[in-house]
Amino acid sequence: MKNAKLAPTLASVLACTVSMAMTGCNSPAADKFAARDTTVEYYRVFDIKTDAAPQAVTKAATDGISRNVKDAVVAAPSGVEATELPGHFKMADPTSAAPGSAGDRSPSCEGASWTAKAAPRVRGGDNMTMVACLFPYKSGYHLDMYAIFTKPEGGLLAWPRRLGGVLLGTPEKFTETTMLDIVRSIRTATHAQVSLVEAKPNLPGTPWMDGGDSPLAVTQTATTAGETSKP
Repeated sequence: MKNAKLAPTLASVLACTVSMAMTGCNSPAADKFAARDTTVEYYRVFDIKTDAAPQAVTKAATDGISRNVKDAVVAAPSGVEATELPGHFKMADPTSAAPGSAGDRSPSCEGASWTAKAAPRVRGGDNMTMVACLFPYKSGYHLDMYAIFTKPEGGLLAWPRRLGGVLLGTPEKFTETTMLDIVRSIRTATHAQVSLVEAKPNLPGTPWMDGGDSPLAVTQTATTAGETSKP
């Protein structure tokens, strides 16, 4: 009789095990470990004060992004005048996209004296888009930078991905290093004074003061336009 009472319980456990293997058993624990895609956004605004010529500043910005991204589309339109207050990029409205489309969330750089846009293919991340805009104003420049990507999380490959991130770098590390190298390049080449205005996620300390002329993106492998980016 005792074994008979245990039989339904054992059957229930086995049924749930099979169900979990197929559907996750709809439990909170199963949902926690289920494979999923997470969207990550980075946002940085720096204030840059320098007496260097505009051409020197834009060249330094181009040199900075080229340390990590080899296929960035760079533009430095002529005739851009400094404004009283610094400009700011404008985020696209994803709700304006056609139904069923992904919607472009990358910003526009109207009024910028230098822009860079790229879609690097980075290990551990998908659909990455990076945008940087340099806005001249009477006291210097504002450098606005934005990045967005998705990354897989959870599932059976969670631990292998984590180990790969430790050994080969993460898309977060690549994004942070790429942004900081633009700032470092401008600061070093133009002897600029740099301060952080806004940051998401939070950026503790003053890492843009480190690194000098040497790029720090040595642990992240990025593939852009079919080739491996070697910072």
